[in-house]
Amino acid sequence: MLQKYPIDKSLPAEISTAASQLLQYQRRPVFSWSWWWRRLLYFGPIAVIFAISDGNSHGMFARDAMQGLLVAWHYAVEALVFVGGGTLLATGIRHLATRERLEGLLLIAAVIAGFFLWDAADHWADNYHHRLMCAINGGECEPVHKPIDSTLLGAVMQLSVPAGFYFLFGGGVALISYGRERRGWAELQRRREREGLELRAKEADARLAILQAQVEPHFLFNTLASLRSLVRTEPERAEATIDALVTHLRATLPRIREGAVEPQSTLAQQLDICRSYLEVMRVRMGTRLRYEINSPEAISDKPFPPLMLLLLVENAIKHGVEPDPGAHAVVVDAQALSLDGRHFLQVTVTDDGAGLREGLSAGVGLANVRAQLSLRYGADGVLDLRNAEIRGSVATLRIPLESKRT
Repeated sequence: MLQKYPIDKSLPAEISTAASQLLQYQRRPVFSWSWWWRRLLYFGPIAVIFAISDGNSHGMFARDAMQGLLVAWHYAVEALVFVGGGTLLATGIRHLATRERLEGLLLIAAVIAGFFLWDAADHWADNYHHRLMCAINGGECEPVHKPIDSTLLGAVMQLSVPAGFYFLFGGGVALISYGRERRGWAELQRRREREGLELRAKEADARLAILQAQVEPHFLFNTLASLRSLVRTEPERAEATIDALVTHLRATLPRIREGAVEPQSTLAQQLDICRSYLEVMRVRMGTRLRYEINSPEAISDKPFPPLMLLLLVENAIKHGVEPDPGAHAVVVDAQALSLDGRHFLQVTVTDDGAGLREGLSAGVGLANVRAQLSLRYGADGVLDLRNAEIRGSVATLRIPLESKRT
């Protein structure tokens, strides 16, 4: 829904229809007070010049300057009603702040009413001039009547010229500008909302990348500490740990360096990162950890947001496997599924460790994941955390295959 926008301020450059500095009134919202009096100052003098010309002609004919001034005054009033009458009514209506659709109908009615108001002012000025001419000529004076032609074609021709003239200068073009202005505001609002969403998504990306960068040192220190002892006692295992660590760092560091993060990646890329991380942890923890990653080849190239899945896998190790003695497994399953006729990508991280503890699901990392899902996919992005039926925990991440993020 289009929000109400201020009509007492200048229009943004993206909406203004001013073609030059001369048309300053077009930089204001159509049918605002500032637009109305600026427009009147622009067109009013032109209309008054024609009125003065009529008054001057009468004064010269009647050889009476005062009569010429009075005729000019009457026609000047009629000209100002022509230029500003309908738009004045429309301006008053717009400041009533009615609903959009009703406002549009009332503005059209106001401009049409302005046409009849101008017609009445035109009859008033013509009758005044006619009475003066009758007095000069010494004849009887009947009010001026402008009968409508009895034929349809004649009536159309008779009315089309003043109606067309009024449409151009009396308010019809202003109605077109009003519609264009509303469409411009709607597009500007959509663009600003889109840019705002993109900005918040980038901020969420940055927060997630920073969080991941904060996790990496902890992970590295623990791995290096275990390497120190493995080098002395189990050199082959230490070598395997180094190889796995190098593979993991090559997969992750380019994506989190300097807090930058790619806006999008593929499921295969994210699974490779998780696989390299789990391999490091498997070598480090030995027989305490085994893992599986299951994903159909058909969905490997599907778009998938970066770093989210890795955080879920890290949580499974940190909060599920490490605190619980004994051997454990972490299983990552990816699949495509259909819900209510729509297609989704779902990845589940399951562990058989210690399970969810109170407050774990409200952590900073998971909050950032939820924020990213909301910004990227709205209500279609889902993160669900729960305890497994027998032991451990299950984290499910579901996103639509048709991304809302633009």
